[in-house]
Amino acid sequence: MADPQTPSPTPVPRSGRYPRAYLLFFPLACLYAAVAVPLWVAEWTGAIGGGCLRCDPVLRHGHEMLLGYAGAVIAGYLLTRVTLYPLALAALCWGLGRIAAWFDWGGIAAWSDWGGIAAWSNWGGIAAGPAQLAFPVVLFVLAGLPFWRAARTARNMVFAPLIGGFTLAEGLVLAGFGRRGILLAFDLTALLILVMGGRLIPAAMAGLVRRKENQDLFDRNRPWLEWVCIAGLAVAAIGHLADLPGRLAAPGMLAAGIAAGMRQSRWRLRLALRDPSLGPLQLGYAALALGLVAAAAATWTGLWPAPATLHLATVAGIGIVTATMMLRTVHIRERRPGPFPRVAWPVAGMLLAAAALRVAAPLAMAPLLVASAGLWCAAFLLAGGVIAGAARRRP
Repeated sequence: MADPQTPSPTPVPRSGRYPRAYLLFFPLACLYAAVAVPLWVAEWTGAIGGGCLRCDPVLRHGHEMLLGYAGAVIAGYLLTRVTLYPLALAALCWGLGRIAAWFDWGGIAAWSDWGGIAAWSNWGGIAAGPAQLAFPVVLFVLAGLPFWRAARTARNMVFAPLIGGFTLAEGLVLAGFGRRGILLAFDLTALLILVMGGRLIPAAMAGLVRRKENQDLFDRNRPWLEWVCIAGLAVAAIGHLADLPGRLAAPGMLAAGIAAGMRQSRWRLRLALRDPSLGPLQLGYAALALGLVAAAAATWTGLWPAPATLHLATVAGIGIVTATMMLRTVHIRERRPGPFPRVAWPVAGMLLAAAALRVAAPLAMAPLLVASAGLWCAAFLLAGGVIAGAARRRP
């Protein structure tokens, strides 16, 4: 992988055989993240009326951050060899899913409880299910199946079931098991980041150590710890599906968080903090691992609301990693000249502050929630502006 810190005189032209999915989905993801959270807070505080008359707005918020925002980031990152029409179909399905979630199409009424059969007794309800299921199905076909066909080892075969699991999560939401489906979507997203990040970050750090210190980064991968992460979050997913948060989900999250932290301890975090392309990635990875441990502890002890604690893993962990990966992917794949954009640090700082406020929100819900949403919105407007600017100046 080319060093993003090394300036090149001119961008290198590309063949243009496949459209650049990241230039479509990454700006959509940033814009949606910046709009959806403040809009939900305004609805939650009563400043505006909700579009979904019968669904649970809290569950919808989690659904849209994981299956909406994170889904767009995953699509932009993984759809590397997709031609124009399938890519357009994926974007259309993603947009229809967001419309179905925000407006009262009937089927999403099933989010609150098992009562979806009655809710589907109108044309809107009939349309809602296919609209929301279409995107995860298309994502699996375009990204999951190629992973399966190309996988030559058990370590790589894990990605196809992970991507396919988002269809199951969406199906559970539509079937009336909203909380279980959304927690499954969290488990899948966290595991994708722990596994993909656990391979990308140490490889990039090895290059940084070589350049800065003329040394090798030994024992950086530790595959057995990756398997602990996979097993731990698999157990957590089973616990969430069985609605056993304390007995199964919490131990699985704890094991995965500790294993991820142990793995990261070999990645030279202090050196990474000097690099704007790797420092925020490592910070987000650490926040995700810590968030898993904290959420497990909150579930067991009850000393703090577990849903609030989980936002350390979502807002700081998933938020920082995905924002930095979008900036990094655009910079590398577009072969931009000059150093990596230092905006990654302000974005990471705002997301870390947003996570802290959201975790503390039970102390003063309305003001802290509004402040957290404002920082989240600002972070993704900033990241999205940089990404859109790079897209406009593409070679």
